[in-house]
Amino acid sequence: MAIHFNRIPRLCIKILLFLYIILFSVNILAQENILTIQKIDSKIIIDGIIDEPIWDKIKPLAITQKTPNAGDQPTQKTEIRIAYDNEYLYLSGRCYDTEPEKIVANVKKRDHATKNTEWCGFMIDSYNDRENALAFFVTPTGSRFDAALSNDLVGPNSFNVSWNAYWDGASTRNELGWFAEIRVPFTTLPFEVIDGKVIMGITSWRYYARGDEIDIFPPSDLSMGDEFRPALSQRFVFEGIVPQNPIHITPYVLGGFEETNILNDKTSEYENVSKFKRELGLDAKVALGSNATLDLTINTDFAQVEADNQQINLTRLNLFFPEKRLFFQERASLFNFDFGVSDRLFHSRRIGIVDGKQTRIYGGVRAIGKFGGWEAGVLTMQTAPQGDLNSENFGVVRLRKNVLNENSTVGAIVTNRGDFKNNYNSVYGLDANLRIFEENYLSLRWAQSFTNQKENKISSLNPTKLFMEISKRNLQGFTYVVNYGRAGEDYNPAMGFEQRENFSQLNYDFSYNMFPGKNSKTLRYSPNFIGSHTWGNQTNKLESRNLILGFTMFSKAGWFYDLSLNNDKELLYEPLSLSGGIELEQGIYEFNSINGMIQTPAANKLFYLISGSVGNFYDGKKTTIMISPSINITPDLSIGGSFIYNYLTFSKKSITKHIQLSRINILYTYSTKLTFSALVQHNSITKTLAGNFRIRYNPKEGNDFYLVYNGDLNQNRNREIPILPISNVQTILLKYSHTFHL
Repeated sequence: MAIHFNRIPRLCIKILLFLYIILFSVNILAQENILTIQKIDSKIIIDGIIDEPIWDKIKPLAITQKTPNAGDQPTQKTEIRIAYDNEYLYLSGRCYDTEPEKIVANVKKRDHATKNTEWCGFMIDSYNDRENALAFFVTPTGSRFDAALSNDLVGPNSFNVSWNAYWDGASTRNELGWFAEIRVPFTTLPFEVIDGKVIMGITSWRYYARGDEIDIFPPSDLSMGDEFRPALSQRFVFEGIVPQNPIHITPYVLGGFEETNILNDKTSEYENVSKFKRELGLDAKVALGSNATLDLTINTDFAQVEADNQQINLTRLNLFFPEKRLFFQERASLFNFDFGVSDRLFHSRRIGIVDGKQTRIYGGVRAIGKFGGWEAGVLTMQTAPQGDLNSENFGVVRLRKNVLNENSTVGAIVTNRGDFKNNYNSVYGLDANLRIFEENYLSLRWAQSFTNQKENKISSLNPTKLFMEISKRNLQGFTYVVNYGRAGEDYNPAMGFEQRENFSQLNYDFSYNMFPGKNSKTLRYSPNFIGSHTWGNQTNKLESRNLILGFTMFSKAGWFYDLSLNNDKELLYEPLSLSGGIELEQGIYEFNSINGMIQTPAANKLFYLISGSVGNFYDGKKTTIMISPSINITPDLSIGGSFIYNYLTFSKKSITKHIQLSRINILYTYSTKLTFSALVQHNSITKTLAGNFRIRYNPKEGNDFYLVYNGDLNQNRNREIPILPISNVQTILLKYSHTFHL
């Protein structure tokens, strides 16, 4: 039976509009068991010494194993207690250990969320929306990490460790084990008061690294998915929490030098341009009650942001880089409007970054809040002109509401990018994320863009993108993800990201997960079948196809194995240029490859990941090897990196290519407050050695001192005429920011 893909968009539109009519008129939230937390009036000192008498009067949570043997008692005795007063939410964790000298404690750096150290803490769904949460954990060395979780941990960017908040944590060690204390101000947790009560979801656990063991409350097992899923948390009720309206003002001062070598107008030589940089600016956060906040930024600066990991593109798709800038991390999940893995209607990296280079941001405002089941967000930013690009304004408005049940939402979004000179791009979108039964979800998206000098017909599919997905989020037995999307030829989200243009795509991922049981050394294994089919809208012909038949296995000792067979097909209507000077002629290409991956237990001092693939590549052959080791020499010093090597041969053209990308990361932690980090990357295509070096002194939350160096070195300077400079660009910057709490 022939499949007419041109009929699918109209069917999607009818289904989407019908569901919106029904869903906006219904709001039936499920009922469940809600527990209480003891409210205290005793003073608790956050020093990692759990000696306050009140802790022994509080019943510990009923902790059980999640992995490796779900439901069993923890291998090591674990007592986690939670309490609160009018201002703070507290956690104490007594992590006993019969062999305390073997406690895995390899990390001192803030936000180093890895499995090569133990940790204890909790995750809080403060809005009780079953989709978003904030996590707070401490390690035996006293280091802390916090993270913002979104979309029930579905998607590649749903775990955001770049997010930071105001809270306290400490730990101690002795002959009995290690002990943790955490205090989170309610001013850090957005919440909604209903009839004098606040309901939050909480999941708490201890990670016991030697056994790769997660001891958790509420009870869970591997088939329910990741422990960071907000949907799995236990609901607790709080009473007598009085909303406060704190104001945090963080001015900064920055100074330094920048040296750039630019080719002169005659293209005869490179000229050195040096300038002294000095900047002043500030960020401010104003609480508008417990359920809304206002963020203001003036002369926004991101000098301290870690450099991007370089990528080499051997595909026909655009490369995606995640957002690392702290200002855009706050409640970033609210503005999510994605169409699968990478495509999204709003991508904050489009603000203040032009052709990979940062441009000045004059400032902006963001306001977010939740009111009566509705969640709303507004963001507006103004950037400076750069080159031929005018000063631009970027604006986003987002609305979302719970419907049907606590795991389902509908929403709308509007973005606008314009320069006030009749150049504009506006996009609106409607979405629905619905739990239709048990762990099965239906997601629907609809968006249209309007751009100057385009027809902009609202009744046309040309400026339109639509997306439908159905998935199962439980890992027990058969699981699936199936989605269909279509982007019209005039669809252009100027504040978003698209891997390709004017296409229709069908994706699916089927797997069957098996859990051998307590007596097996294997935790889980699963065969899987993954497919992606992309058609051109104008020709209705298959342009790309990728099929993967694979097998994955997780051991209880922490090993991971993956083996797959890949089949690819590409139809090129015109010649295609890939990185490294690879030129492909138009035509139809079909090629196969075999891929494998091995990952060692992350708790080991020496941890590594090795992957490789070998097979055909268009009309040639390609062998790829990737090695990514990491070693914790001491808790103060860790070294990691990766090496990716591609060997390509095209016998008909007598062409051989060696393409490499190397990366090394060095982290030295003098203390939990003072760290040095280095990222050095070598790219064989650009033939440059790039370095990012940072010293950070963080005496307390909100106060930071940074010394940052960024620079590169050209390899083989004589490869071009005129001779390349030693370095293209070098900057050294000193930045200090101080937060005032009003």
